[in-house]
Amino acid sequence: MPIEEITGIQFPASGEREKAGSWVSVLEAIGRFSAGRLKDTAFLTADTADEVLSAYMARVNASLGLEDATVDFVAFAAEAQAATHGRSMELEVALMQKIMLSSLLGRVQSWTFGGLPGPAEGLYGHCASTHLGCQALGCPSILGGEASIVHVTGLNPAAALVAAAWIRQELAGQAGGEAPFVFSLVLDLPSWRVAMKRHFGAS
Repeated sequence: MPIEEITGIQFPASGEREKAGSWVSVLEAIGRFSAGRLKDTAFLTADTADEVLSAYMARVNASLGLEDATVDFVAFAAEAQAATHGRSMELEVALMQKIMLSSLLGRVQSWTFGGLPGPAEGLYGHCASTHLGCQALGCPSILGGEASIVHVTGLNPAAALVAAAWIRQELAGQAGGEAPFVFSLVLDLPSWRVAMKRHFGAS
Protein backbone atom coordinates (compact mmCIF):
# COMPACT_ATOMS: atom_id res chain seq x y z
CA MET A 1 0.00 0.00 0.00
CA PRO A 2 1.15 3.59 -0.60
CA ILE A 3 2.74 5.24 2.44
CA GLU A 4 3.64 8.72 3.71
CA GLU A 5 7.34 8.48 4.58
CA ILE A 6 7.64 10.75 7.64
CA THR A 7 4.63 9.43 9.57
CA GLY A 8 4.71 5.91 8.12
CA ILE A 9 0.95 6.15 7.58
CA GLN A 10 -0.54 4.20 4.69
CA PHE A 11 -3.34 5.56 2.53
CA PRO A 12 -5.82 3.50 0.51
CA ALA A 13 -4.63 1.76 -2.61
CA SER A 14 -5.97 2.78 -5.99
CA GLY A 15 -9.49 1.47 -6.45
CA GLU A 16 -10.33 1.76 -2.76
CA ARG A 17 -10.20 5.52 -2.40
CA GLU A 18 -13.73 6.19 -3.60
CA LYS A 19 -15.13 4.26 -0.63
CA ALA A 20 -15.58 6.50 2.41
CA GLY A 21 -14.97 3.57 4.76
CA SER A 22 -11.50 3.02 3.30
CA TRP A 23 -10.36 6.27 4.92
CA VAL A 24 -11.32 5.16 8.44
CA SER A 25 -8.08 3.19 8.92
CA VAL A 26 -6.14 6.27 7.76
CA LEU A 27 -7.92 8.48 10.30
CA GLU A 28 -7.20 5.89 13.01
CA ALA A 29 -3.50 5.83 12.08
CA ILE A 30 -3.36 9.64 12.14
CA GLY A 31 -5.04 9.55 15.56
CA ARG A 32 -2.47 7.08 16.90
CA PHE A 33 0.44 9.08 15.47
CA SER A 34 -0.90 12.35 16.89
CA ALA A 35 -1.68 10.94 20.32
CA GLY A 36 1.80 9.43 20.43
CA ARG A 37 3.46 12.78 19.74
CA LEU A 38 1.34 14.54 22.37
CA LYS A 39 2.13 11.79 24.89
CA ASP A 40 5.87 11.75 24.10
CA THR A 41 6.11 15.47 24.85
CA ALA A 42 4.00 15.13 28.04
CA PHE A 43 1.37 17.48 26.64
CA LEU A 44 -1.03 14.65 27.46
CA THR A 45 -0.41 12.07 30.15
CA ALA A 46 -0.28 8.46 28.99
CA ASP A 47 -3.69 7.77 30.54
CA THR A 48 -5.26 10.88 29.02
CA ALA A 49 -3.77 10.19 25.59
CA ASP A 50 -5.14 6.65 25.67
CA GLU A 51 -8.54 7.87 26.83
CA VAL A 52 -8.79 10.58 24.14
CA LEU A 53 -7.55 8.19 21.45
CA SER A 54 -10.07 5.53 22.46
CA ALA A 55 -12.93 8.05 22.33
CA TYR A 56 -11.65 9.33 18.98
CA MET A 57 -11.54 5.82 17.50
CA ALA A 58 -15.13 5.24 18.61
CA ARG A 59 -16.21 8.50 16.97
CA VAL A 60 -14.39 7.70 13.72
CA ASN A 61 -15.96 4.27 13.51
CA ALA A 62 -19.38 5.74 14.19
CA SER A 63 -18.90 8.04 11.17
CA LEU A 64 -18.08 5.47 8.50
CA GLY A 65 -20.09 7.34 5.89
CA LEU A 66 -18.30 10.61 6.72
CA GLU A 67 -21.52 12.50 5.98
CA ASP A 68 -21.01 14.66 9.05
CA ALA A 69 -18.16 17.08 9.65
CA THR A 70 -14.72 15.55 9.33
CA VAL A 71 -13.45 13.85 12.46
CA ASP A 72 -10.04 15.51 12.88
CA PHE A 73 -7.98 14.22 15.82
CA VAL A 74 -6.56 17.62 16.78
CA ALA A 75 -10.03 19.22 16.79
CA PHE A 76 -11.44 16.26 18.73
CA ALA A 77 -8.66 16.27 21.32
CA ALA A 78 -8.76 20.05 21.70
CA GLU A 79 -12.48 19.99 22.37
CA ALA A 80 -12.03 17.17 24.89
CA GLN A 81 -9.16 18.90 26.73
CA ALA A 82 -10.01 22.62 26.58
CA ALA A 83 -12.15 22.61 29.71
CA THR A 84 -9.73 20.34 31.57
CA HIS A 85 -6.81 22.68 30.87
CA GLY A 86 -8.86 25.86 31.34
CA ARG A 87 -7.96 27.09 27.86
CA SER A 88 -9.92 27.99 24.76
CA MET A 89 -10.23 25.38 22.05
CA GLU A 90 -8.31 27.70 19.69
CA LEU A 91 -5.34 27.86 22.08
CA GLU A 92 -5.46 24.13 22.69
CA VAL A 93 -5.28 23.52 18.91
CA ALA A 94 -2.39 25.98 18.53
CA LEU A 95 -0.38 24.29 21.28
CA MET A 96 -0.93 20.83 19.78
CA GLN A 97 0.04 22.09 16.33
CA LYS A 98 3.26 23.60 17.68
CA ILE A 99 4.26 20.31 19.31
CA MET A 100 3.47 18.25 16.22
CA LEU A 101 5.11 20.67 13.78
CA SER A 102 8.36 20.48 15.74
CA SER A 103 8.52 16.72 15.20
CA LEU A 104 7.88 16.73 11.45
CA LEU A 105 11.27 17.94 10.22
CA GLY A 106 9.99 21.20 8.75
CA ARG A 107 7.81 19.35 6.24
CA VAL A 108 4.68 21.27 7.24
CA GLN A 109 4.47 25.04 7.63
CA SER A 110 2.02 27.21 9.54
CA TRP A 111 -0.16 29.46 7.36
CA THR A 112 -1.23 32.54 9.34
CA PHE A 113 -2.68 34.75 6.63
CA GLY A 114 -6.28 33.54 6.58
CA GLY A 115 -7.68 31.45 3.76
CA LEU A 116 -5.58 30.61 0.74
CA PRO A 117 -6.67 32.25 -2.50
CA GLY A 118 -8.05 30.16 -5.32
CA PRO A 119 -11.32 28.45 -6.21
CA ALA A 120 -12.38 25.65 -3.87
CA GLU A 121 -13.32 23.41 -6.79
CA GLY A 122 -10.01 23.85 -8.65
CA LEU A 123 -8.22 20.68 -7.54
CA TYR A 124 -11.35 18.54 -7.33
CA GLY A 125 -12.43 19.63 -10.79
CA HIS A 126 -8.99 18.83 -12.16
CA CYS A 127 -8.78 15.45 -10.36
CA ALA A 128 -12.17 14.34 -9.03
CA SER A 129 -10.69 11.44 -7.06
CA THR A 130 -9.07 13.86 -4.60
CA HIS A 131 -12.35 15.23 -3.23
CA LEU A 132 -13.39 12.41 -0.90
CA GLY A 133 -9.93 11.87 0.57
CA CYS A 134 -9.41 15.59 1.22
CA GLN A 135 -12.79 15.75 2.91
CA ALA A 136 -12.17 12.62 5.00
CA LEU A 137 -8.76 13.86 6.17
CA GLY A 138 -9.99 17.40 6.84
CA CYS A 139 -7.54 18.83 4.33
CA PRO A 140 -9.06 21.45 1.99
CA SER A 141 -6.62 21.65 -0.93
CA ILE A 142 -6.13 24.22 -3.67
CA LEU A 143 -4.36 24.35 -7.00
CA GLY A 144 -1.79 27.12 -6.95
CA GLY A 145 -2.80 28.54 -10.31
CA GLU A 146 -1.77 25.45 -12.26
CA ALA A 147 -1.84 21.68 -11.85
CA SER A 148 1.86 21.49 -11.00
CA ILE A 149 1.44 23.29 -7.66
CA VAL A 150 -0.94 22.25 -4.88
CA HIS A 151 -1.44 23.73 -1.42
CA VAL A 152 -2.78 21.22 1.11
CA THR A 153 -4.18 22.74 4.28
CA GLY A 154 -5.28 21.06 7.47
CA LEU A 155 -5.69 21.44 11.20
CA ASN A 156 -3.54 18.41 11.96
CA PRO A 157 0.01 18.50 10.53
CA ALA A 158 0.08 14.70 10.22
CA ALA A 159 -3.15 14.69 8.23
CA ALA A 160 -1.77 17.40 5.94
CA LEU A 161 1.34 15.30 5.26
CA VAL A 162 -0.67 12.19 4.46
CA ALA A 163 -3.03 14.15 2.21
CA ALA A 164 -0.08 15.75 0.41
CA ALA A 165 1.59 12.39 -0.28
CA TRP A 166 -1.67 10.93 -1.54
CA ILE A 167 -2.51 13.94 -3.76
CA ARG A 168 1.01 13.90 -5.21
CA GLN A 169 0.52 10.26 -6.21
CA GLU A 170 -2.96 10.86 -7.63
CA LEU A 171 -1.84 13.77 -9.79
CA ALA A 172 1.35 12.02 -10.89
CA GLY A 173 -0.76 9.09 -12.07
CA GLN A 174 -2.97 11.45 -14.01
CA ALA A 175 0.01 13.27 -15.54
CA GLY A 176 1.86 10.14 -16.63
CA GLY A 177 4.27 10.07 -13.70
CA GLU A 178 5.13 13.76 -13.42
CA ALA A 179 4.69 14.63 -9.74
CA PRO A 180 3.46 18.12 -8.84
CA PHE A 181 4.92 20.36 -6.12
CA VAL A 182 2.69 19.83 -3.09
CA PHE A 183 3.00 22.09 -0.05
CA SER A 184 1.54 21.10 3.33
CA LEU A 185 0.22 23.89 5.55
CA VAL A 186 -1.68 24.06 8.85
CA LEU A 187 -4.38 26.61 9.51
CA ASP A 188 -5.63 28.00 12.80
CA LEU A 189 -8.99 26.67 13.98
CA PRO A 190 -11.23 29.51 12.68
CA SER A 191 -9.53 29.53 9.24
CA TRP A 192 -9.76 25.73 9.00
CA ARG A 193 -13.47 25.79 9.82
CA VAL A 194 -14.07 28.40 7.12
CA ALA A 195 -12.06 26.37 4.59
CA MET A 196 -13.92 23.17 5.46
CA LYS A 197 -17.27 24.88 4.97
CA ARG A 198 -16.14 26.45 1.69
CA HIS A 199 -14.77 23.20 0.26
CA PHE A 200 -17.07 20.56 1.69
CA GLY A 201 -20.03 22.32 3.31
CA ALA A 202 -18.85 21.07 6.72
CA SER A 203 -20.09 23.01 9.74
